[in-house]
Amino acid sequence: MAAAAAGTAAAADPPPAPAPPDPRQRRFRLIAGEAIPDGIRRIAAGQLADGADELAAATEPGLGPAVHDARKRIKRVRAVLRLSRDAIDEGLYVRENMQLRNTAARLSTARDARVLIETLAALEARFAADLPPDATVELRARLHDEHERALEALAAEGVTRETSHALAQAGARTAEWTFERDDFAALEPSLRRIYRRGRKRLNAARAEPSAENLHDCRKRVKDLWHVSQVLRPVHPKRMKRLSRRAHKLADLLGDHHDLSVLRDYVEVHPHHFEDGPTRDALLAAIDRRRGELSRRAVKLGRGVYKRPPKRFIADIERGWRKRLQMS
Repeated sequence: MAAAAAGTAAAADPPPAPAPPDPRQRRFRLIAGEAIPDGIRRIAAGQLADGADELAAATEPGLGPAVHDARKRIKRVRAVLRLSRDAIDEGLYVRENMQLRNTAARLSTARDARVLIETLAALEARFAADLPPDATVELRARLHDEHERALEALAAEGVTRETSHALAQAGARTAEWTFERDDFAALEPSLRRIYRRGRKRLNAARAEPSAENLHDCRKRVKDLWHVSQVLRPVHPKRMKRLSRRAHKLADLLGDHHDLSVLRDYVEVHPHHFEDGPTRDALLAAIDRRRGELSRRAVKLGRGVYKRPPKRFIADIERGWRKRLQMS
């Protein structure tokens, strides 16, 4: 009887719920007084844990946003890896970068379909007076259908569950990221490379503003945006300003890329339009908007990459030394 009572009492007391994660531990930036290796590992682990948790908890209505957010978090972690590349083992960098890229690719179909829908809606709102009535009804219906089928495939094939597990495993592996240095020298060579590559891609886009050049520039700008977020405490005012401008530039270039993808889709699917002039009107609106975005992006990019790489790094290093004196 006593044993049964004890068993009943034990069953009546559920185990305590796990403590919620400390938001500070998942902030996408270094924390004042934090050693660089500890901060980089914490940042990467936090982003991967958030992505894994969001995908695991996503229900069907919220699956699209969860997929979108998971891809953004993977891009942030890949940027952190690039920032750490010269301080960690090269083989580890290559393996983790490739695995994260492949993981994100499994979610790309659903995300890309959603972006086409949003891009078309924004274009219609901007050029409503220039497009024939109901010009995109069939195209819009087809895009929504493809998006729904992509989400259904993710759920049916267990992709989101497997991706959540992969992100959790990648987060656990961040403990293996060992650094040769623990001061600014751990990040300086990679930061220099990120900035120099972005500047080079911008110059290529200025010389030839093709969709390919602008997309290459966008990828490098997003790296700069993310690392400026990570390094915010190193030079708060300068990094905040750089982060804001790089983010805006990445958005302009991202909108340009999305329009280029939509244009390719329209070219390949002419049967989604009543006639040729209707389709041509949409293509003309796409090209007009892309021209506006490319001009704005190149102008803003000149300001983002105004300083030569040597001066850019020297300014940040001065901020780092000041941070050490204040900590």
